[in-house]
Amino acid sequence: MASPGSSGTTRSRRTNPFEGPDPVVIRDLNILARVPFVLDHLTSTYYAWKTYFSLVFREHNIRDHIDGSVDSRFMEDEEEWTSIDATLIRWFYTTISKDLFHTVVSADDDAHTVWTKLNGLFTDNALQRKVFLHGEFFGCQQLDSSVDDYYMRLKKLVNELRDLGEKVSDELLLSTLIAGLSDNFGNAASNIPLITNQTFPKIVAYLKLEERRMRMSRTRATHTALTASTRGGAAPTAPPRPAPGPFQAPPPPGFPYPQPQPAPPPLPAEQQRRRRGGRHGRGGRKQQQ
Repeated sequence: MASPGSSGTTRSRRTNPFEGPDPVVIRDLNILARVPFVLDHLTSTYYAWKTYFSLVFREHNIRDHIDGSVDSRFMEDEEEWTSIDATLIRWFYTTISKDLFHTVVSADDDAHTVWTKLNGLFTDNALQRKVFLHGEFFGCQQLDSSVDDYYMRLKKLVNELRDLGEKVSDELLLSTLIAGLSDNFGNAASNIPLITNQTFPKIVAYLKLEERRMRMSRTRATHTALTASTRGGAAPTAPPRPAPGPFQAPPPPGFPYPQPQPAPPPLPAEQQRRRRGGRHGRGGRKQQQ
């Protein structure tokens, strides 16, 4: 049998279900596997981060450490309580960004105080945050993203609005989803009113099937075009060559002098007689002198 001071004895002695959580079990819990999100101002992870932590609190019956129902000042002599409280603080600091850590860290805080600070960073200034989230929600567009990515962006915005106490109805979420679809889903959007018993998950499933169908259609068209070009298709013809122009002989190489000009065409007979007569007349006057 294990000695009274061993950890094995500590685990075996805790058989009373009303005794409370075991500090050793809480300490050895892999919180990164239970809460797979990092809380950050730059990402929409607050709702998921808070939800996963709430499940851990319920699973191990440690909600009294963060809901303010127990004043930790009266529990300073309770070693098990302070051990669990320190473990929760370590969990919080491990699952938040460095900026948030430097914002909320304090040596004298208990788990309830740290939890309250972190939640307050995302729920304070509710009006300003609602205005910002409304603009982002109603202006959300699918663009070139997939249906899954587009759907997740909308859901994250809805979750953030829910954290601020504003619930978005399924009808509003569905109409916003359809309004932001890309032009490729024009036919699918026009068919949505024909679907009976419309729900948001049902419409998302329909759009995902349509997205898959369009992807297969594009693949099939590409394959058909490649097959037509390689089998029996008309071979691509070269562009017609321009008609040859009149032949021009190149100048003789190395000829240093100008090319001789072609002889002028012969003069009409009348002009030739005049020119010969003129030369004879000038010669006759010259002989008389």
